[in-house]
Amino acid sequence: MKISIVGKGSLSSFLEKLCWVFFFAGLALTVALPWILNFYGRIFWHDLGADYIRILIVLYPAALMALIVVWQLRKILVNVNAGNPFSLENARRVNIVSVCCLVVGGLFLAGIVPSLMAPMLGLAFLFLAALALVLSELVKQAAIYKEENDLTI
Repeated sequence: MKISIVGKGSLSSFLEKLCWVFFFAGLALTVALPWILNFYGRIFWHDLGADYIRILIVLYPAALMALIVVWQLRKILVNVNAGNPFSLENARRVNIVSVCCLVVGGLFLAGIVPSLMAPMLGLAFLFLAALALVLSELVKQAAIYKEENDLTI
């Protein structure tokens, strides 16, 4: 059995729909963030105290960046499923993903969150930002070559 990767009824079509689920789940989690953090804090720290606000200061922008990333990925998948994967629009969207990862990496490296995992998450997001930046340039170059090729008779 061969699975179709792109096009109608394919893996990328499924992922496009799944992005909607992730977006709305992320939106709900972002709204519930103060209660989730309070619950988590009571279980593991008994009282977050002053760290509660500091953690929210990091988690809210990170959640916003995550929502932006999921939205951009969904839009990229829309273009892929429409048969237009190599476009300057997709390159710009991958670049936006890179900037979002850079922001999240910077937030976690800022040392605001009192956790040993925060710097590791920060470095991971900085790596993803650099990787997305390279992929953005790759898609941009492919789009330029495609446009030149389409103009060739």
